[in-house]
Amino acid sequence: MPGPGAPLISEHTEPADALRRVAAWYFANVYGKAEGPGTLPFYSDPSRVGAFAVEPSELARGESQALFRLFVALSMFQALRDVVIMRQQRTMTAEAADSLASSTILELQLERHDCEHLSSADLFESRCDVHKCKRGVDCRSRPGTECHVKTATALFRRMGDMGKLPTSAWLRAWKDGALARVLAVVHRGEPDPQRRAEQLVEHFAQVHRVGRKLATLFVSALSTPALAPGLTPWAPDVDGNRLIVVDTNVARAVDALRPPGAIRSYEARAAWLREQAAQVDLREFRGDVPACSPRLVQQALYHYCSKSNREAQGLDCRGAAAPCEECTPSLCPLRRAV
Repeated sequence: MPGPGAPLISEHTEPADALRRVAAWYFANVYGKAEGPGTLPFYSDPSRVGAFAVEPSELARGESQALFRLFVALSMFQALRDVVIMRQQRTMTAEAADSLASSTILELQLERHDCEHLSSADLFESRCDVHKCKRGVDCRSRPGTECHVKTATALFRRMGDMGKLPTSAWLRAWKDGALARVLAVVHRGEPDPQRRAEQLVEHFAQVHRVGRKLATLFVSALSTPALAPGLTPWAPDVDGNRLIVVDTNVARAVDALRPPGAIRSYEARAAWLREQAAQVDLREFRGDVPACSPRLVQQALYHYCSKSNREAQGLDCRGAAAPCEECTPSLCPLRRAV
């Protein structure tokens, strides 16, 4: 249920008004408490992500090694609930986390290994055939040979080729100062900070097993100051306020608010939410946030529509006195769970 002072949401509310009221709930219950001003973003909080936590001072300076750690840590948030991924991150030792997310360690491992598939991103992504098998994790090119990619796959405990992600990221976006060069090219070629953000999303989405959602999560973390004040080194030259992260919860909410039969692609959902969210004036709730930020509205939907995250944050309202009929059954996961 909405927090104190937050408008109630009826089932027949127009989309933009529904988003405004979800935003009201977010600013009353989450913003400034679990994220935003006065808080550590989850990816810098060891109590939530364990040894994957990115040092705030390094993140604020935009240090390459910190951004690599952030990229790998955020890229783990796929196919499973966030609370499950965070639990996995917390249970990994510092040594295990570093083997996945330390750019320094990965660079040394690449230098020491003589596999011919490690010479370029394209060759690695197309030829490396690491996979799960009866013996655990192996490859057909060099069976039985120790390899950091195989180790990463075993640590991720996910899809057979998930372990390729850190190496793909290094080869495609960090090796030999590639990150600084990409930023420089984008800054020179595109004057609009919001378009710069979109171009950077396109670039990072090319990393193996990443895609648009996780690339957007990464770029927006570095370019949306309202979500992590003081820890967004790419802002204001890169502006992530128009970026939309479409996870499962956001997709369900968008589909519930759109007319039946609407196209259910990532791009269509993001475009629709961006257009509707642009009608919500966030200064109604806080004077220190942008008036227009589809990214913040999307973040409000993410928190409001996630049952597991609501429960983890103590925002399970099922015992509240106000009746569920006064909320939005089509959006509230707790209403559906009753």
